[in-house]
Amino acid sequence: MTELNGVDDIHGFFQFASDSDSDDGLFVAARDRKKVFDVTQIIYTPQIDQDAWFDRSNASVAEWAAEHNGLDEITYTVQRLYFKREYTRAVDLCKQMVKAYVARYENARVASIREIIDIGARSAIHVEDLESTRYFYEWYEQCGGMNPGYNSFRAHVLAKLSRWEEALEQHIMYLEQRHQDAE
Repeated sequence: MTELNGVDDIHGFFQFASDSDSDDGLFVAARDRKKVFDVTQIIYTPQIDQDAWFDRSNASVAEWAAEHNGLDEITYTVQRLYFKREYTRAVDLCKQMVKAYVARYENARVASIREIIDIGARSAIHVEDLESTRYFYEWYEQCGGMNPGYNSFRAHVLAKLSRWEEALEQHIMYLEQRHQDAE
């Protein structure tokens, strides 16, 4: 801190020094203006620290999805169920979400719930539920797209459904887009 003709320079900002005894608050040093607050009075428990705060899968999925952050909460719940290896619950929640979403937004793009469809298909593959895998694959095809991840995922699911020729076509399309993976 440097002083220049009665002006204190604190980190590039000027603060006028006061030699008067009047304490009107304008020329009081910052340390004198600071109010002390007892942090032990704060009682706060973040929701994220409570296990499964996000999981309301026992509630109506249609109502849950209609809420302000419903789709995000359902997506988060599905992700957590998948990573906790609760594949059967993840499949059920994904199916309910797809039905609720399509019922609510008849003309909406299915691509907006692509992640839920993707996790549902992966979970169905883990529990070897071919009917659910087929169900999610049909929805995933409606998402469309031409990127390597899309082709790779389709190839993986088609192989699980024993549709070998189509799976091979998807792998070839994937490798055409990702030349470095073919070498």
